[in-house]
Amino acid sequence: MEEIMEAAQFAGLDFIIVTDHNDLRAKLFEGWRGRTLLLAGEEVTRPEGNHMLAMGIEELIPPHTSPQEGINLTKKQGGLAFLLHPFYQGSSIINDPPLPWLDWGVVGFDGIEIWNLTADLYQRLDSMSFGKPPKDILNYAAPNPRTLRKWDELLAQQKIVGLGGLDAHAERVVKWGKVVLPYAKAFSALRLHLFLREPLTGDLEQDRRLVYAGIGSGNFWVSLDWLYSSTEVDVEAHCGEDVNLLPGEESRDDNLMLRIELPIRSVIRVIYQGEEFLRTETRDFGAKLKMPGYYRLEIYYNGRPWILTNPYYVKKPENKSLMKQITKSVT
Repeated sequence: MEEIMEAAQFAGLDFIIVTDHNDLRAKLFEGWRGRTLLLAGEEVTRPEGNHMLAMGIEELIPPHTSPQEGINLTKKQGGLAFLLHPFYQGSSIINDPPLPWLDWGVVGFDGIEIWNLTADLYQRLDSMSFGKPPKDILNYAAPNPRTLRKWDELLAQQKIVGLGGLDAHAERVVKWGKVVLPYAKAFSALRLHLFLREPLTGDLEQDRRLVYAGIGSGNFWVSLDWLYSSTEVDVEAHCGEDVNLLPGEESRDDNLMLRIELPIRSVIRVIYQGEEFLRTETRDFGAKLKMPGYYRLEIYYNGRPWILTNPYYVKKPENKSLMKQITKSVT
């Protein structure tokens, strides 16, 4: 744990959630270490796949439970349940078998992992048949497009949080004879930028509640900060004059003003109900969103995926005649 926390401090993380396979012993180390809050959960690991992240739990979720039972037990404890690396087909580079999510009939989960740094990276590298490690392995980091399509499919039915994860093991790649993704590099690469309406306090119980509430509500975006730091990115979604929505929140009416300011010129894609609604290349962007449904953002820098936000939701108007006007205006 010392190695992990040293790397977390080096990377400047505000918080880190350690989720070992079928193991909750990391909870013994929960608390503040310097400027970094350490929390612990479990990756419920089954041999066939159907791996699930359980956060905010006190009791282990047994791996022999069915996927639905695992979700139910997690929710019974007041925890969060996320389906992990849902289309992971394994990688010969790290001797991993296929470990996808198989049971799409489950209900009651909070979200899915839309970007797994390690799984998505090594699966992609495997398809490129690298005989030796590339100069910088992170040049090939990208989310699995199948996962994003599945996320949109699920979002069409209900609110589903999109999570980013590292799956960091800092393991030696036998095929290449060295560690190519140490903890410090992984922790500085793919990050959750979590937006809280209350600041962290330094109290473990209070801060654990704040972090998990924000994650469960989708109040964050996932960014490849190795590509370019997203700390200076400003995304505002205004509903009325005084209400600034966070990712994952719903407008109180049908009038949502979206504004984006970027430190560098980038391609912004606005995805509405699973389809590209708008695409532009700029540093400053604004749009008025009135059609009911969800809008999420994908931002690309230098042709690479950089930021994936959780959706902003525009409420369906209660006035039926107004709904007809909106429908007519977009057909």
